[in-house]
Amino acid sequence: MSTAHLYDLLVACADEAIGRMSADGSLPAGNNGPWNDPETPVRNTGHWLLTFLKVHETTGDDRYRSAAKRATEYLLSSDRRPHGATFYHRLDGSQDRCNGLIGQAWTIEALVGAADGLEHDDALEVAESVFLSHPFDERLAAWKIVDIDGSVIGFDMTFNHQLWFAAAGALLAEQPGVDPAIDAQVTRFLDEIDANMNVYDSGVIRHLLKPEFDVPKYATVFVDGLRRGTAHKMVAGQLRSIFGRSEEGDGHDVWHERAIGYHSFNLYAFAILNECYPSHDVWKTSVFDQALSFATGEEFPARLDGNPYGYPYNCSGIEMAYVVDVFGDADRDSQREWLRRQLTYHYDSETKMLSRDTPDPETLTARLYEATRLPNVRLPESID
Repeated sequence: MSTAHLYDLLVACADEAIGRMSADGSLPAGNNGPWNDPETPVRNTGHWLLTFLKVHETTGDDRYRSAAKRATEYLLSSDRRPHGATFYHRLDGSQDRCNGLIGQAWTIEALVGAADGLEHDDALEVAESVFLSHPFDERLAAWKIVDIDGSVIGFDMTFNHQLWFAAAGALLAEQPGVDPAIDAQVTRFLDEIDANMNVYDSGVIRHLLKPEFDVPKYATVFVDGLRRGTAHKMVAGQLRSIFGRSEEGDGHDVWHERAIGYHSFNLYAFAILNECYPSHDVWKTSVFDQALSFATGEEFPARLDGNPYGYPYNCSGIEMAYVVDVFGDADRDSQREWLRRQLTYHYDSETKMLSRDTPDPETLTARLYEATRLPNVRLPESID
């Protein structure tokens, strides 16, 4: 493979992506991996925007800056927020079309990158407006979903969605002149991690947001569920989260399978938050220490193999390489091994895509943007 270093790989894949960029500045949409939700191009275009900016930074080639600018203009066009509210991510009308908090987090992250890399004031203004449009509950320390028509749906009870929205807010809060309420909300979210994040005995982060037992908090969640007509599902989900079979069970616990596949995705967001809030006390909590210890231990790689939410969707190898960079004293050998797994399993040097053994090659390849936060490490020679 001629891509001896990580940034060589990003350049090769960015070149291929530019060739598939539409006239409106969008990149091909995917189907949200194993969830099989047909998506608009908004998600993947935002991911590629960040890759183009990184490749421009490292090469100085204005082709990539131009591509990033076209992608930014696509995201800022009125059709991407057809009602002037949140970004249109999901095509299936039977579900929210914003893709919960996570869809908005990804686009806010991209627009913050455009504000930095392109000095694009409109991108920052829109990112700030969309973030602040999401109601934040101070007691629960959680945000509510706002669909593309501006309707407030209710709390997003998927933990990684809340975590990534906080990470996007942290990136936004670092920008000059933004509303200090963003920093205050993210700080409050971190303050309650010890209460709101639950882990299995192994340290794997549970998939659902489950506050520690607190009558006012649970009342807030339950009333929200009654309003939405989903209280019965919410209670059932919480009971499964609390009393569901452990990871030592018979292997058919779908909630635990998801938790394993999303563990690196959670820790990647934590790494972003750590770089923005390095002095926060959350890094001293036992629940975070458990989660990190499992990720950096010997068992996690084996548990990821064959998991549909891991390497084939969440780019676990790239995510763990960044986690090691932030929390593991930048262990280059460990980073290279994680990258080797990800690229050996999925990279196709002919197509310049992560297109092997994945249900969603467009999205998996777009998620190479997660590697833009890594140093330019040498890749193992064994990668084909």
